[in-house]
Amino acid sequence: MASPTVSTFVGSVILQPIVVAMSSLVLSSLLSYELAGQLDWRPITVCVTCDILAVGVDHLRDQEVVIGAWGAAVMKRFAPLLQLARIFLALNASLLVIALCRSPPKMTLVTAVFTVPAFLWATPLDFQWIGALKRFTRANDDQDVENDSPKPNEPFIIKRVPGMKAIFDGIIRGCGMFFVVHSALQLSWQSAHHAPPWTIIETIVWSTVNRTCHCIMTDVRDFDEDIQTGVPTIPVLLESPLKTRIVLTIVQAAVMVAFLRNPFIVASSCFAIALVWILGKDSPKVYFRLSLHSQTIFIVMYAVMFAFSLL
Repeated sequence: MASPTVSTFVGSVILQPIVVAMSSLVLSSLLSYELAGQLDWRPITVCVTCDILAVGVDHLRDQEVVIGAWGAAVMKRFAPLLQLARIFLALNASLLVIALCRSPPKMTLVTAVFTVPAFLWATPLDFQWIGALKRFTRANDDQDVENDSPKPNEPFIIKRVPGMKAIFDGIIRGCGMFFVVHSALQLSWQSAHHAPPWTIIETIVWSTVNRTCHCIMTDVRDFDEDIQTGVPTIPVLLESPLKTRIVLTIVQAAVMVAFLRNPFIVASSCFAIALVWILGKDSPKVYFRLSLHSQTIFIVMYAVMFAFSLL
């Protein structure tokens, strides 16, 4: 285990959540504009702070484990940084609460539905107290009842479900963000505002596919490690990074063809396909930020062109 450093800690717990949240900032702003022709700070704040909290809390836990493994002296040295990280997360939590308090109650419910799984991503969950669920999880054991023997009950962890990371992230990113913004604006399902070349359905589908494919791309990078540790990612299930790249290319090409009328989605899909074949297990992790922001780049490009009346 590598010795923890200040730069690694700050990058993991503070900078990386901010970089991830920038994509939510841009997409939630676009959705707000598409739905109402304005930028509403409430859903944008909720989306950004939820991203920072979900990523930041998870990374802080990991860093605490790493630092604690090096003994009391290292833990004491990192104590101020740990306190700074907690303050940073507490400030984001406060902003989240303020935004939710200034929003309709429905938005709080929608936010909880789509964000709770992200916060519980790596948390061991014990459902033994729920009888029905307990019977469901043990249904297969009944087939071998004659060979049944007492064994410890393992807690359920969401990230251990095959392919769940990519699916969850895609749904939260695409569908979840739309529902959060829509519930805050309290609009009818047929918005009177038009923001060509964008449509709501296009944006939802594009966002869901884009983030799902990005998550799978990061799993391609970690393919060898996931094989060794038994993490059931989609590349592991397909048993080949090459097969995974082919599937990602087909999916991105399908989105591109479906939304040919929107040049920004077409350009984003082409960029994402190029990254699928350029990035690999030997690529620096920072380069995968291009995959994360393969949507953000072209939304910002649209905003700049719109601001300068170039559309």
